[in-house]
Amino acid sequence: DPVCELRPEEALRYVVDHVDPIAEMPVWHPRRVAVKLTDPFRDRKLAVARYHRLILERLDNEPLLAAFGVDTGFNMQAYFMILHAWLLHQRLVLEGSKAKRLDEELFETCWTLTRNWLLLKKTPEYRFDAELQNVQEYMLGCCIAMDKALERPDVLPARVQQVLWNNMYSGSVKKDHRGLMRLTKYILRQLSLVLQLDTDRFLTGSFVWADFPVSDGPRQPLALPVWRQQFREQVVEFEKMDNESNS
Repeated sequence: DPVCELRPEEALRYVVDHVDPIAEMPVWHPRRVAVKLTDPFRDRKLAVARYHRLILERLDNEPLLAAFGVDTGFNMQAYFMILHAWLLHQRLVLEGSKAKRLDEELFETCWTLTRNWLLLKKTPEYRFDAELQNVQEYMLGCCIAMDKALERPDVLPARVQQVLWNNMYSGSVKKDHRGLMRLTKYILRQLSLVLQLDTDRFLTGSFVWADFPVSDGPRQPLALPVWRQQFREQVVEFEKMDNESNS
């Protein structure tokens, strides 16, 4: 399916340039020198933050959520989040030891996101740690199943579709469900993208997800539960503060 694969020249369309005001300064500039001394891991933090924004953008992309039949419940939102982390993880693993810490911090942002959701859902304190561990186990189980799906490239689409059906959709839809089939193609398309990106571009988070055809017809806005709406508002507020601090 041509939707699933990207040619090298197509992948270049999704490369972006991020302007870092510190990196733009001369190497001798006092502020640049101070940042290098006091925050030696700044480049990695910036990359993780960009990965995190890439994931958040997908979680708020209502046309995609509608196309895949992803509802606003906690479970499907969490699976959709971890699938994008898994896509990034596939490339980070290939980069070896130089990307090991970046990979670890990527997943830590996912667990922080999960904690925040549980807090907004007002999960009782006595159940909080157990709930968090339960979510982590399911999410990691999904990632492991996706890893195993890659072991047989000859039947890759079918194996990926089976994993998504079993995890993301909890086996509650038919195996020829349109949303499931679209999501399978989407995952393979994004995997094709991240595996083709230039190393420096990928490790600095200088890209966006590949576009994916969805219906342009009218649709009802998603009715978000209270916890999810609060999270969206907090993200918008944080982005506003971040932009103001960088301006």
